[in-house]
Amino acid sequence: MLTSCQSETDISAGQAVLELQLTRAGRQVPVATRAVDNDLCVDIFDDEGDLINHYAPGQVPAKIVLVPGAFRLRAYTDNQDSWQTANSGRGEACYYAETTFEMQDDMVFRLKLDVPATNYAVALKLPEHFHDLFTAYTFTLASGSRTFAITDTQKAFFTTDDGGFSYAMRATNADGITHAHSAIDFPDVETGKCFTVKYSYATSANTGGVDIIITDDMETGDTNISL
Repeated sequence: MLTSCQSETDISAGQAVLELQLTRAGRQVPVATRAVDNDLCVDIFDDEGDLINHYAPGQVPAKIVLVPGAFRLRAYTDNQDSWQTANSGRGEACYYAETTFEMQDDMVFRLKLDVPATNYAVALKLPEHFHDLFTAYTFTLASGSRTFAITDTQKAFFTTDDGGFSYAMRATNADGITHAHSAIDFPDVETGKCFTVKYSYATSANTGGVDIIITDDMETGDTNISL
């Protein structure tokens, strides 16, 4: 979402002031008139495409003085090239957005931008008392060229360019019996969402299955399959 407004203020002739409110989509930041998420970098380019301002995370000033003209702003986390290798290859959330705006002489321009995630997350949720009943398990995820295991305390992050992910589970119970299922494909993915694979116990009344709950905030989301 992008909103902006202009209003008179006491600034030098021939100058304009940019005030920003930049937030990673789905993230909460302290309430402020003009707040910039401390994890975001900001680049400002002129109308010829030249970089005129760069601010590292946490270094964006409250007011940026510019000359009147047309500009392009880019807001992003600084892991654009490294998010896939973070956390021992499980990855981490990555955010990026850009927009254009125009500054007028002797004016303040207030710009608000929600910066969306460019990848998605996958998590695991085990049923209650699982660790009392099972002595070992391996939950494996695969997408594109990446394959690895995660635990129920971890998330993995993928790009939609690889066309979804697959997951498989192998667990050994306290009696030494191993339960497993073949890899299951899940192609219907979206950036900015978390998909949680949620396992449940099979009973005479419930043979189990797969359910997926999706959220927008990289924090939660669900899948059900019996053990």
